[in-house]
Amino acid sequence: MSLEETVNAEQVVVVGMDGSRSATTALRWAVDYTRRRMTPLRVVHAWEISANQVMEAPVSEELFQTAATDARARATRWVLNALGEAAPAQPWFLDVVEGQPGPVLVERSRDAALLVLGTGEHVGLRRVVSGSVGRYCLSRTPCPMVAVPAEQSSSGDGAQSG
Repeated sequence: MSLEETVNAEQVVVVGMDGSRSATTALRWAVDYTRRRMTPLRVVHAWEISANQVMEAPVSEELFQTAATDARARATRWVLNALGEAAPAQPWFLDVVEGQPGPVLVERSRDAALLVLGTGEHVGLRRVVSGSVGRYCLSRTPCPMVAVPAEQSSSGDGAQSG
């Protein structure tokens, strides 16, 4: 069975967005995919209160709301910058959720036709320390998943800035 046969045209496609180069590539792939199939797109950004904020003081409702507003503004900016003129004509929406990315994406893709994630930026020790959202989702998401590799840097040497 092909990917197209597994995806119901009436179901939403979920794509994870964290502002990284690979997430931007995944978002563009998902926009193209949903445009061709005229399906809605849900862009999901998971965020968490930083450890520094928690250590400084108990998390108040005001701090939480400020952090949530900041997360939504960052995610909106990332999506609009990534899409540029390529904004999809079909329905799409931005879902900004407090929580760890893996569990949030699995939950949001529960009834989705497809989950799309960027991959390829976290290698070696960095992957061990931060874990892999893609690996987490692959082993738990109930729908088909597409892992889109980041576009290579224009320098041609494969090095990543950071």
